[in-house]
Amino acid sequence: MKHTGYLLLFSSFVTLSGCSNEADKIGGSGLIETTEVLVSAESSGRATAVNIDEGMTVAEGDTLLIIDPSYLELEIAAAEAGRKVAVSNLESARLKVNNAERARSYALSERDRLQRLLASGTTTQQQFDKVSFEYDNAELAYRTALANVNTIQSEIEKIDAEITRLMRRLKDCYPVSPLSGTVTQKYIEPGELLNPGKAIARIARLDTVWVKVYLPASDYARIRTGDTAHVDTEAGNQYYGYVSWTADEAEFTPKNVQTKESRSDLVYAVKVTIPNKDNLLKIGMPVFVTMEQK
Repeated sequence: MKHTGYLLLFSSFVTLSGCSNEADKIGGSGLIETTEVLVSAESSGRATAVNIDEGMTVAEGDTLLIIDPSYLELEIAAAEAGRKVAVSNLESARLKVNNAERARSYALSERDRLQRLLASGTTTQQQFDKVSFEYDNAELAYRTALANVNTIQSEIEKIDAEITRLMRRLKDCYPVSPLSGTVTQKYIEPGELLNPGKAIARIARLDTVWVKVYLPASDYARIRTGDTAHVDTEAGNQYYGYVSWTADEAEFTPKNVQTKESRSDLVYAVKVTIPNKDNLLKIGMPVFVTMEQK
């Protein structure tokens, strides 16, 4: 009887300890979600090559497809040829400025010399007026040459801006993946005509996924960012994650909860991030999350 009493006491202790451990765990169910982006065309034209397929893994910066760039390449070539002509004209205009500046300097020195001679009475007013007129013309020619240089420089700046714009459009002919992930949907085939805004592909980051669970206030108060979480799938696989975000305010339970009574309760959303290196956790997969306090 004495041994039996010890056994009953030990059994009661284990049972109470188990209940205590379970009480420290907070759980909830949800569906696997992940970061997804919808890549759309920013340029118009025909798709000459499509480098992706559904299920393919892509890295950030990979070219997803090629939109026919030939028309833009011709426009860029024409703009660059126009720039070469403008640069040549600029060199010629600068030579004219130099010549006009020398002519103006000579005319100025002649005017000053005749002015001194006029003051000493060794030249006539008519001769001085003639030299003054020649200086005024030289000054006008110099200013005109400078203005022509400024005009050509502005023209080159305009051409450069046009080339930059065309190069930006040319870059849009090679849309790239904005993140590393898996192509979950492909919306374009080779030969199709695209317009800006047309969807190209949907890419999901599957190496890291997350699930959002909803907790009552009593459980939510015990959760902190960084707490460890255990994630169980219906197939029995278990993953480890962590609490990466908690809501600042309560909300009504989402409509995907089964009973109307449960949906009327106020709950707090908690986001659990889960490393998914084996890519076995799929978007929309139901899981159960158990969180433990630090």
